[in-house]
Parts: sequence; structure tokens; C-alpha cells
Amino acid sequence: MSMFDEAPDYERVRNPNLPWGYWLMHDNQGDERIVDEAGERWRSVRDYFWLYRLGMAPLSAPEQEEALEFLLTMLAVIDRRTLGIEEYVHDLFDNDWNVGRHYGQWLITQRLIVYERRGRPHGPLTAEGQAVLLMLASTRSPEHAPIPIGLRWVYARRGLDRGNTRTRLKELLAEQEAFADQLVCRFARKTIADLPAIVLVGEGFGPAIPLRRTIWSMTFPYDHARDRFYLWLHERVDRWDAWGEMAATDGGRALSEHLMQLAFADRDGAI
Repeated sequence: MSMFDEAPDYERVRNPNLPWGYWLMHDNQGDERIVDEAGERWRSVRDYFWLYRLGMAPLSAPEQEEALEFLLTMLAVIDRRTLGIEEYVHDLFDNDWNVGRHYGQWLITQRLIVYERRGRPHGPLTAEGQAVLLMLASTRSPEHAPIPIGLRWVYARRGLDRGNTRTRLKELLAEQEAFADQLVCRFARKTIADLPAIVLVGEGFGPAIPLRRTIWSMTFPYDHARDRFYLWLHERVDRWDAWGEMAATDGGRALSEHLMQLAFADRDGAI
């Protein structure tokens, strides 16, 4: 039996309802103010998690933050269960299956996601994975956009039947639009040439005076299709900044092709 199998379950030794690291102490003595159960001192909970729990090599502060933000993104994607393996490999790992598979195996080894022996790439987050997600989401630096993590936008699709849940769908769309209006790069519902449309708006564009600018748009034959795509986009709100940069740098066609590739990822059915 391996050490991986012998390690105790997180929920047997910790409270799974609290953020990871809740057992640490804080004092005001010097820069290293976080004290663990062995009396060792750390600069932050994130430092303790990166160096002690994950056993990773010391990095510069920006490099460590980048690595932890990527881990947070991965845990949030897996927690929402809206992205399949093919889609997150394409979008998050630039279509590199070897890197994506290796990262997934690393998450399993770290006991942050469930290892399933039924041929699936991975299962949901473990109890510790959920606690780590909560800790990372709660300790983000001011430099990173405060995008809510793990919101269950996927349930909104139940309202697209235009039946008894139509009122709730309208309410949800209004809530999503109110949230999106706070973001630097955001998708919005519009009307273009009397057709329902979605536009991607970015802040701070222009060589002289930075202005708000539409950097991508798409029209739809009817609002039902437009609203369905809008909710699909909101399930992936953590990718909006990257997609906005893609549209601004490579053009709207590059973003359209990328979104089409994502939309058809992980779909079953014969060709």
C-alpha cells in the first residue's frame, strides 16, 4: 500500500466546512506572522500552503501568486463541473494534453480532487480541495480581479424552456448583467441591426485617451439563442479577461474561432 493510500482523509482531522488553514495562529511579531501547529512561522497562509502543504520550491512573490491563481482557476472549474476535460485542456492548457493530464495527476496526488477508477480523468474536489478553494478565493491579492468563484450559473439553463421558470431567467440575466458591468472586459446583451446580439466591451483601449470600446460582437436569429449563449459565457466568467486580450490582440475572428472550438469540446455523438 502506498503512502497516498495510507494518508488520512482531510475531514477526519480537520473541519471541512472552514477554509484551509483555519488552524493557523496570527501574531504581530515581524514579517512572519503566521504560526503553524509546530511553531514554525510563515509570511502568509498562501506561503504556508505553497511551501509546506504542497512542498513546492520557493518562488518570487509574483510567480507564486500566478501559480496559486492558476490553481484557484482549476479548482473552481472542476468545482462548477461545467467544463469537461477536453474544453479545459484547450482553453487553460493551450491544447497541450500532456500538460493538462500531468496537472490533473498532480491534483490527484495532492488529494485535491477525487481519483476515480472508472476510466474518467478525475472526479470532483475532495473535502480538502473544497477547503483550499475557499481559502484561495478568500486570500486573493488586490491586484487580481475580484471575480466570484464557484457561482452555480449552470443551474440557470433550466430557465431556457420559456416555461414556468421564465421569470426566474429574466431575474438571473439581470443579476448577471449587474455583476458583469463591474468587470474590465465584459460580455453584454445588445441589439444590432434589429437582431439580438452579444458584444464584448473592454475598458482602457485607445492610444491617446483610454476609452470603453466594443472589441467583438455576434448576432443571433432570436433572443432565446442569444440568452443561452450569454449564460454559457457567464459559466466561464473567469476567462473573460483572457478572451478580451485575445480579441484586442489577435482580432475578433480569433476569438470567434476559439469560442466555437470550446463550444464543441466534450460533446458526444457521431460525426
